[in-house]
Amino acid sequence: MAWVNRQSPKGPEIFYDHIGYFVHDLNQAGHQLEKLGFQISDTNIQYNEDADGILQRTHTSNKLAKLNLGFIEVLAATGKSPLANQLTNMLERYQGLHVIALTNADINATAKRLAAAGLEMQDPAHLRRKVIVDGKETLMVFTVLRAKPGTYPEGRLQILTNHTPENFWLPGEMDHGNRADTLTDLLICVEDVQETVRRCETFFGAQAIKIGGIQTLDLTRGRFHFATPNQVAKMLPGFNAPTLPFTCGQGLGSQDLAASKKYFAGAGIFPVFEDDDFYCIGPEDALGAYLLFHDKSVGAPWALLNERT
Repeated sequence: MAWVNRQSPKGPEIFYDHIGYFVHDLNQAGHQLEKLGFQISDTNIQYNEDADGILQRTHTSNKLAKLNLGFIEVLAATGKSPLANQLTNMLERYQGLHVIALTNADINATAKRLAAAGLEMQDPAHLRRKVIVDGKETLMVFTVLRAKPGTYPEGRLQILTNHTPENFWLPGEMDHGNRADTLTDLLICVEDVQETVRRCETFFGAQAIKIGGIQTLDLTRGRFHFATPNQVAKMLPGFNAPTLPFTCGQGLGSQDLAASKKYFAGAGIFPVFEDDDFYCIGPEDALGAYLLFHDKSVGAPWALLNERT
């Protein structure tokens, strides 16, 4: 599928919006991402709007690294609530990548599509957060549809509409020392690829195809690869899944891969492997998952890597 180089989707387009880490210590995770060269936001306290329009704390907080296409989120629980409890329960499996978030321009149409397909979703969550833009207080407004807990063991799958992108994507916030530019391809390690893909096709709004020998859901922007432990072990030195399924690796398109490599060398961040096309950071340095930096012109990096092994 042709890649769309645009931050916000239009019409029926479905984009890969962001990936989310669940972590034990939010500040520590933020410092680690800063060491990796990301510009990290301040801590955001999260709220949902209830049926009466009153903002209620979710007892979760996050920090963000916004990219020119997509963003990275780290989340931690700060108390007890259904959302916080789900986070805590998933942390018992492993610390790392758990939130897989898509975005679409019309959340109501998406809700109807998923309901017609028989998918069990939670009630829409209406998120509001105050933000200062050009010296004035305003709101960021999102509506999020999440699959019911347990429906997808691969993680917290959700799809959202950002109603106020002009208040979220602010100039200067997408500049990173490591030259990260684009959230590209996600690699998920599973025991039964065909069964997983069959369950995920409807939610992702895409039919699986093979790219580079890997089953892939290819969206208008973003790709999701599903591979067995043996396949992943051939790609990633020292790979050891703590459990299955395991969201094990995220591709990040770099504006300048040589500059990315120079930054990491200066920061003392060494790769598990590198070549002319890739610089792969291991889970010990990247909060429990592999980060595969590649030139943003390289399409389907995990598939390309699989073809080479």
